[in-house]
Amino acid sequence: MKAELEVRELVAGDLFGVAALHLAAFPRSALTNLGGEAVRRYYEWLLGGPHDRSAMGAFHQGELVAFLFGGTFKGAMTGFLHRHRWYLARHVATHPWLVFTPIVRSRIGLALRLLERRRRPQAPPPASPPTYGVLAIAVSPRWQGLGAGRLLMQCAEADARARGFDRIQLTVSAWNKQAIEFYLRGGWTKVLHDGAWSGLMIKPLS
Repeated sequence: MKAELEVRELVAGDLFGVAALHLAAFPRSALTNLGGEAVRRYYEWLLGGPHDRSAMGAFHQGELVAFLFGGTFKGAMTGFLHRHRWYLARHVATHPWLVFTPIVRSRIGLALRLLERRRRPQAPPPASPPTYGVLAIAVSPRWQGLGAGRLLMQCAEADARARGFDRIQLTVSAWNKQAIEFYLRGGWTKVLHDGAWSGLMIKPLS
């Protein structure tokens, strides 16, 4: 169905569609558990924050069926948490059952550590060359296996090459077997550290 898809840069007016697609594609994620408004705010930060990013959407007859956020991101999570910390705190306080959801509870702990690290900055690590990363990719369940995700990945790889990068990277959850198989078929490889894999994958662009 590639010929039926239009790929274009996402704009602010697409964010409600992006949030709805995220909810449908990732029903078990911690962000989804926080609700549609938290999802919308997260992608609003990715779209308008201080990032060198490309936000691409695949549309079928005007309907958003897949999206991808790629590029180099500055504080993709810590910046979002800091900007919306009071909204997120109020939301959790008024929905206390969220604390008993394991995935949300683990992310709350991570969020607190990230915010504490931001509040008490340490000496920066040695500078390393920027890398082009795929931070988020989602495909509507109705379009799984029909080429929308593959088309957006090809666009991201072309964007990375145009920016002068020689490889592209992403992180995927180890339980997401379908996504892992999709990436392996697309030429991605797992990056091991001390013989263990934590979800990082790369693809050379030479």
